Amino acid sequence: KARDWASYVGPSSIYYMMQFFRMQETRRKAVISFSAFFLGPFYFFYRKAWKPAFGFLAAELLLAVPTLLQLMQITGSTMAPALSDSTMVLLARICSALSFLLMVVRGMYGKWLYRKSAAEKIKRIRAEFPDAAQRKAVLAAQGGVSIAAVFGCFLLLMVVGSAATLLLGPNVDALLNLVYG
Repeated sequence: KARDWASYVGPSSIYYMMQFFRMQETRRKAVISFSAFFLGPFYFFYRKAWKPAFGFLAAELLLAVPTLLQLMQITGSTMAPALSDSTMVLLARICSALSFLLMVVRGMYGKWLYRKSAAEKIKRIRAEFPDAAQRKAVLAAQGGVSIAAVFGCFLLLMVVGSAATLLLGPNVDALLNLVYG
C-alpha cells in the first residue's frame, strides 16, 4: 500500500513512489540514479538497503586489491606478490575498468535494487505487524535514511585503508617520490 511505502521510504517518498510506479508500469528495472552512480555504496547505506550496500562495498574493495598490490611492490614489501610490473599494471587497468562498469550498473539499477530491498522489508513488516499504527512506526524506524550508516561505512573504509597501509614495505619514500615527483 502507498502509505506503507511512504512510511518506509521517508524523505523524498513522493519522488521514489513515482519512480517505483513508473518502473512497475513500464516493467523496466533500469532507471538512472545519479546518486547511486556517484555515491556508490554510500547511497545504499544512506537508504538502508543493506544487501546492495555491503555487496557493492565488497566489490569496490575487491577491485582495489591490484592497486594495493602495486603499492606493496613499489614500497618493497616482503609480502608483495612476485608479479611483473606489466602484469600489475594490466590487473590495475582491468580492475579500474570493472570499477567503472560497476558504477554504471549501480547508476542504472540502483533504484531497482533499493525498491527490491524496501519491498522485502515492507512485506516482512506487514506480516509481523497487522496493527496499522504499530506497523507505521516500525516502517518509519526500519526505513527512512541513515546518516549514521554512511559515517559507519566511511569509518569502516578508513579502518580497512589504515590496515592496508600496514602491508606496505619499509621504502615508503619511493611511494612519496612517485606521488610528489
